[in-house]
Amino acid sequence: MGYIPGFNYDIFISYSHIDNEKIEDEEGWVEQFYNALRISLWQLIGTEEIKIWWDDKRVDGGVIFDDAIAGGIKKSAILLCLNSPSYLKSHYCKKELDLFYNTAQYDSFGLKVEDRSRIVNVLLYNIPYPQWPHELSGTSGFRFHDAEEEEDKGHALEARTPPFKEQIKDLSDSLATLIEILAKPVVVKHEFSIYFGDVTDTLTNVRKRTIKELEKEGYDIICGLPPPFEEDQHEIAVKEKLKESALAVHLLNQYPGKEIDGVDTMWYPQKQVELSLQYAKQQLIWVPKEMDINLIEEENYKTFMQGLTSGKQVSNKIEYIRGTKSELTQQIKNLAEQLKKQILPQPTGKLSVLLDTHYNDQMYALELSKSLLENQIQPFINPQDDDPRKNINILEDRISQVNKLVFFYGNVAAEWVSERMKAALQLIKSNQYPSKEFIVFMLPPHKDPNDKIVEQGFKVNVVNNSDTLQLDFNALELLLKSLKAAA
Repeated sequence: MGYIPGFNYDIFISYSHIDNEKIEDEEGWVEQFYNALRISLWQLIGTEEIKIWWDDKRVDGGVIFDDAIAGGIKKSAILLCLNSPSYLKSHYCKKELDLFYNTAQYDSFGLKVEDRSRIVNVLLYNIPYPQWPHELSGTSGFRFHDAEEEEDKGHALEARTPPFKEQIKDLSDSLATLIEILAKPVVVKHEFSIYFGDVTDTLTNVRKRTIKELEKEGYDIICGLPPPFEEDQHEIAVKEKLKESALAVHLLNQYPGKEIDGVDTMWYPQKQVELSLQYAKQQLIWVPKEMDINLIEEENYKTFMQGLTSGKQVSNKIEYIRGTKSELTQQIKNLAEQLKKQILPQPTGKLSVLLDTHYNDQMYALELSKSLLENQIQPFINPQDDDPRKNINILEDRISQVNKLVFFYGNVAAEWVSERMKAALQLIKSNQYPSKEFIVFMLPPHKDPNDKIVEQGFKVNVVNNSDTLQLDFNALELLLKSLKAAA
């Protein structure tokens, strides 16, 4: 994996083999460029995790576009085009540029991040702007040539010369900034988040294990307060997190936990429960079944716990549980699922569709969603990885919101799609949802429309778009017709 999450390579260098021709035993120009850039980026960013793809066995001509290279382009965050006369005449280089352009515009970042393009134009010669490929429009380019006059074509700067080193510095400075922007964690706003309050040391392992189990199920967890440790700042931070959450969970026992900085007889777990009583939408307060309140030594904390257990603080917003550690995760899940049905958006009169896809095919899902929106159909994209049974609760949320389900069958095994459909059918039956139409949308590589994928024991409509890399107009029309038909 590269430095940027979600990509195998941070940079893919696209170049013509002519520009890397060697003189006797010397390194070619592109190889020298690659080595200089790689070391400069390592030093700027401070890690050797920066991964740069360059094909040192490049040949043009009649060579078939290599699957490994195509995979490298799709899994690269940034494309570096070494623009030269031979690059512009290379059919192979054009395919690389086209593939990255068409892939990047549909991924989670798009072609531009803030004010920076993910396609970087490195000018080995003074190529006039009108001759640049349209994919490079809007970029200024980095000059690695010695042309002094506008009409001069110039020559590529000799490696290891001062002008070359200066340009490497400028290029690596710009790339380092772009890489750091792309590497920042993507902040996803979840529809349903669970806040976990602070606990005493004796409950730390229980809390960690419960959070881990819930995260595996796809729940978004908010935790980690304190810090801030100071009373005022801590209170502000907790209020903010509670407002973001649909459910607040507090684990308590006979020990009060860490005392708030500068405040006598007030502890972080207790204070967070008190704030939660005021600001949380819903609370779950859990204590061990075997806890004896009479053994609590701190009088203020004992009074607080007695108030909770006597029911003085209990309302329809609070679920108070005396239970066992082994049941805790399931109890939280049960309450969370009840709340989801109450607060998450329910289907409206507008037709809504779930596009269930493997990450390998999500580019098609993004492209198809645009066509659906144009036809007044609301799409919900649900990308998954290699485990078809992962994040089933997220699948359940989406099923509850849509009228029909489209399962993408492209660069995955038939068994993967079959497992996704079986999981969806099980959720529909167990939750007694209205029946939903299942549609399999076949994508490249070629599929047989009579594939065993349709043999599910229940009705599955099939739309075949597996014989063309683009969304086929006729296939799209068939899909729209199926979606708009009465379920």
